[in-house]
Amino acid sequence: MAKPHFELSKVRAWVKEAGTIALQYYQTQLSPQQKDDLSPVTAADHAVEEFLINKIKKEYGPNGHVIIGEESGGESQGSEFVWAVDPIDGTRIFINGLPLWCISVGLLRNGEAYRGVVYLPVVNELYYTDDAGIPFWNDKPLGGQVQTSWDRDSFICLSSESHLYFDIDFGRLRALGAAVAHQAYVARGVAVAALQRRLSLWDIAGINAILAKVGVKTVYLDGTVVAMPDVLREGKIRAPVLIGHPQIIEKLLPRIKLRSVEPEL
Repeated sequence: MAKPHFELSKVRAWVKEAGTIALQYYQTQLSPQQKDDLSPVTAADHAVEEFLINKIKKEYGPNGHVIIGEESGGESQGSEFVWAVDPIDGTRIFINGLPLWCISVGLLRNGEAYRGVVYLPVVNELYYTDDAGIPFWNDKPLGGQVQTSWDRDSFICLSSESHLYFDIDFGRLRALGAAVAHQAYVARGVAVAALQRRLSLWDIAGINAILAKVGVKTVYLDGTVVAMPDVLREGKIRAPVLIGHPQIIEKLLPRIKLRSVEPEL
């Protein structure tokens, strides 16, 4: 009998254990280093990624699966199955001792998002697709919660520097510190949408498997749908994106303008 391509019980256990590892570093004295893209990395990022990659490699590597990690890199090598690991999404808020950072593991099949597990250890929230690809949040089926309209209390999730790059005509904006968590809250119907300026493969691989099942789209600001095979090939999304239900996207896109002049940071 062929080995399953994805076994939720195993992957969920690995991600939970990875959360325990990360929590050993959380709210301790960290000595972050700066990567080439000016983002920080800590010993926690490395420890979590090494743990998860070792687990995936041992279980699925013999089946030809390949792994790409945020910190260790990797090549897809034209494999049918590619894992993307984000050990700590929201490293800055992790360093600050704030709670909404998360761990994300995604499996792509033939370049498309296939399965995913996202875990927020501090608040103990788990978003995932089961073995059949059905999305859940803390063992509750996800479906029907995505917002298709907004009211005065609705908000958009975005990155903390968005005010430097965008003009946004919307009442409530929240920067919660982790791009994956922002997208999870769209899937759960908490946020009306998420606006993200820069995303890499590991920022979307896990959560995109969930978003696709609940009717959420990821589009560039010209309305073009993001193609996951392109993201896999390039390793990142090429421009800012808006994430939400198609009805929301249609209404929001005219309210978001990218500034023509790059700010001086």
